[in-house]
Amino acid sequence: MKIAIVGSRSLDSLEFNLNEAFNFNKYESRIFDIYEKNIFKNKFIYQFDTLGRKFFNVYDRLVFKHLASKIIDYNPDLIICVYRFIHPDFVKNMKRLKYKVIHINPDALTTFEYQQVFASPYDAYFTKDPYIFSFMRSKMNLNVKIYSEAFNMRLHIKPDVDKFSFENEVNIDVMTYGTIYPYRAKMLKYLIDNGVNLKIFGTKPNRFFDNSLTGAFQNKYIVGAEKSRLLYGSKIIFNQMHYAEIESVNNRFFEANGSGAFQLCDYKPILKQLLPIDPELVSFVSIDDGIDKINYYLKHPKERLELATQIYNHTLANYTYDHLIRFILKNID
Repeated sequence: MKIAIVGSRSLDSLEFNLNEAFNFNKYESRIFDIYEKNIFKNKFIYQFDTLGRKFFNVYDRLVFKHLASKIIDYNPDLIICVYRFIHPDFVKNMKRLKYKVIHINPDALTTFEYQQVFASPYDAYFTKDPYIFSFMRSKMNLNVKIYSEAFNMRLHIKPDVDKFSFENEVNIDVMTYGTIYPYRAKMLKYLIDNGVNLKIFGTKPNRFFDNSLTGAFQNKYIVGAEKSRLLYGSKIIFNQMHYAEIESVNNRFFEANGSGAFQLCDYKPILKQLLPIDPELVSFVSIDDGIDKINYYLKHPKERLELATQIYNHTLANYTYDHLIRFILKNID
């Protein structure tokens, strides 16, 4: 089976991990990225292209017409679209040529842009959010499936060392990572103001960064093996869900659990389905609740380890990308 994935080639993206899992499992798979040319590494040309697709329909159609020609040459059995801004004409033309085309949305509802996804006649739609699933099915009668995100066990590898010894080596009490948007910054500042020894990895936003976080910010974007090493070696991972994760969780949830880390995250009812333990043990309903649990678990390392081990084993048994690709293939007919 040949599979074309339309999306980003970036390391650790959903597209990257799907492609790796398909190829590892003996499928022929390739990513088709509109930004694969070196010319798009120039930030000014990148911005021009983004604005051109956003405001000029003719240019937008031409970009995806060019991409379509490459995919037609490849002649796949299945096209998996991940970008949310794919022009609907691209999907219509692929369907006209009898290709099976599906869409997988890994993000929250704030990423629908001009709602290109809803304007496109995909054979199937995959979403991780029960709220969006219900909306797409009941209001638009779309062939939508709900899925769970995953971690790449060949990329996010739990270090094979004693966790307590490794925590002493890494020397991080509480760690978080990702883009430090204002809502995250406000929460993280509250942790620091309440005496939490915090380390922040990831990307500063272009605007509105709270400079009071500078001392905790490590100025480093982490991926792959280094990410797993820091997740496993930190005593606690503090995972703040985006406010648009209505009834879903983010991919960090699976990365941290799949790396053997001990994680505290925002409480969501769906955690009851995703975890083998009472989710209230490893989640918080308010920032004060989060601080209380951080202070508790820093003083109870054995309890941290027992919970992290249970969750790691459950995640490895249920939420790898190998599980995810089997779920996708089973649900496209």
